[in-house]
Amino acid sequence: MNGKIIKQLFKKEMLDVLRDKKTVLMMVVVPLVIYPLIMLLSMQVMTTVSQDMAKSTYNICVQGDKLEEYSQLIKDVDEESYSVNLVSSSDIEGDLLNGSIDAYLVVEEKDGSDLINIHYLSASTRSNYAVDVVLEVIDEYAKGETEAALVEAGLDPDKVLNPVKVRYVDKSTAEESTGSLMGSILPFMLVVSILMGTMYPAIDTTSGEKERGTLETVLTLPVTSQELIFSKFLAVGLFGIASALLNLISMCGVMAYMFNMMSSLGAEVFGSFDVSKFIPPMIIGVLCVFAFAIFVSALSMCVCAFAKSYKEANNYITPVTLVVMLASFISFIPNIELTRNMSLVPVANLCLLLRDLLVFKFNYINIMLVLISNIIYGVVAVLILGKIYNSESIMFGDGQAGIQLFEKRSNMKKGGVPTLGDCGFVVILMALIYLYVGSSLQLKYGSAGLVASQLLFVAFPLLVALYSKKSIKDTFKLRLCKPRKLFGGVILGVGTIAWSLVISGISASIFKESAKASQEGLEGYFPEEFVLGLLVMAVTPAICEELFFRGYVFSALENRLKLITAILLNAALFGIFHMSLVKFFTTAFLGGVIAYIGHKSRSIIPGMLVHFMNNTLACVAMYYPLGLVKAFSFLEMTSATDRMLTGLFAVLVAIVCPVLGYKLLDDKKEKISI
Repeated sequence: MNGKIIKQLFKKEMLDVLRDKKTVLMMVVVPLVIYPLIMLLSMQVMTTVSQDMAKSTYNICVQGDKLEEYSQLIKDVDEESYSVNLVSSSDIEGDLLNGSIDAYLVVEEKDGSDLINIHYLSASTRSNYAVDVVLEVIDEYAKGETEAALVEAGLDPDKVLNPVKVRYVDKSTAEESTGSLMGSILPFMLVVSILMGTMYPAIDTTSGEKERGTLETVLTLPVTSQELIFSKFLAVGLFGIASALLNLISMCGVMAYMFNMMSSLGAEVFGSFDVSKFIPPMIIGVLCVFAFAIFVSALSMCVCAFAKSYKEANNYITPVTLVVMLASFISFIPNIELTRNMSLVPVANLCLLLRDLLVFKFNYINIMLVLISNIIYGVVAVLILGKIYNSESIMFGDGQAGIQLFEKRSNMKKGGVPTLGDCGFVVILMALIYLYVGSSLQLKYGSAGLVASQLLFVAFPLLVALYSKKSIKDTFKLRLCKPRKLFGGVILGVGTIAWSLVISGISASIFKESAKASQEGLEGYFPEEFVLGLLVMAVTPAICEELFFRGYVFSALENRLKLITAILLNAALFGIFHMSLVKFFTTAFLGGVIAYIGHKSRSIIPGMLVHFMNNTLACVAMYYPLGLVKAFSFLEMTSATDRMLTGLFAVLVAIVCPVLGYKLLDDKKEKISI
């Protein structure tokens, strides 16, 4: 790449972005002006509302036994803190509902004690506050009555009522307490603000340039696609880092102001506070935030590159924003810790790391994992962006990558397979449907609900394919295949299942808690009869999941992407949908091989058979664990000869079967594009 060309392109991108007022507004005005105003005004509003509630006069009505005693009690309320007005009512229920009274008490004697029924409206703020006022008065009265009874009995009220005294000694420093408070709020606001700061530059440099019609002009210049992409990424990445830095400065300023205000009200509560202790965690945090900003910049550009206009890019980036916001909520959950596995989860790793750093928890392995993983994610996103810019069909739009479902049905052409946009849209909706509808069916109906939730994988994509006029035969690969292809797919599947068992064992040993939770989660969902269990566990998933993942989804992927990319993406989706960390690698590996089998055979049938065999083995192991061990007793290594036979058998299944299956499936005329 030529440095001078990149420099000129970088200047051009910076000028284009800075001309957009929305970008300047989101990057500068929002963090430096809007965020502080929002936080300070919200504090002021809360303080004002609290003071107004305390100064209000609350209408209370008393009925029942001891009317005079409790009425006098309400009248004697100290009016310096709040005002209570004792009222009478002929229609007490109606007055409570229309707001004439805020609460009423019905007093009755029961078993020698006073039972006070407080009637109020939980939906009314005034009524709730009135209840707090009444409870405070009644608690003071009850305490006085108790002490008087104890004194009359010749007992010491303090020793009787407080036999055990507790004193809280907080060993956390003022810095740790403040950091704990900041750690639950700052990561969420920081992540969202970085995304908002990079979103508009990413839109402007990708879809905005398409809409202005300047992309074609730039591509006619003597510049390579790598130089163009790198200059755009530098511009958006710089805005991402600048946005992160400005947001950090703004939030730290607001926190400092809040601390000074709170200290002035009660300095003895906070004690001494050394700001310099936050310098090391802030330096580490800033480095990780910058790496995250680069990753978010590349991710935003990848998403927006598919759009043809500014408006369409906003629609595409909205789901990404929601997902990032949802993931950043993890900083509010106290029970989730930053483990080595969590250090590799995008967005969540940064939020948890910042929370740990602010309470001075320095796990340098986790810090390096978070920093390196975000850098790697950013590099991968840039590589994907390069692939996008090298695809003329995506950049200049032949309509095969966008979402066609939102077009008029009369404009849709018959035949073909789903577009990438339609595929992505259906996958997201299917995930939501399976999460909410499928989970509800499983919890309510057990094994029958499992079958019903599996049928959703067929019903929804089938309806979408029919509506969009796609070829059902091509979309779901509903065709027979040659016997050689069928036999090759099955043989390759046998070898794949053997390797899956190895991967499953390794995953279970690494993710022990996830394996245990997964096993416990299966209990109670399968019927007692083996045949019905086989139907639920093997037959239904083999048909329904294959029609969705290797049918609808993979037909769209292999039609627009290189085969290896389509297989890897399909495998990842298949693993993610099983929603189990311990099962992810096994299911992803199996799904990737089945996708390859489907591609080579051009039929869904071999993949269904392999899926069925894999699940059948698991079903037999669940229902007949001892019988399975007995059936494979010849594999027990009791002597040197047995060990040799076991090794030969393992080699035969794990190596010979995949090689033989590959040869049977292979078409010499067709080569895999990598």
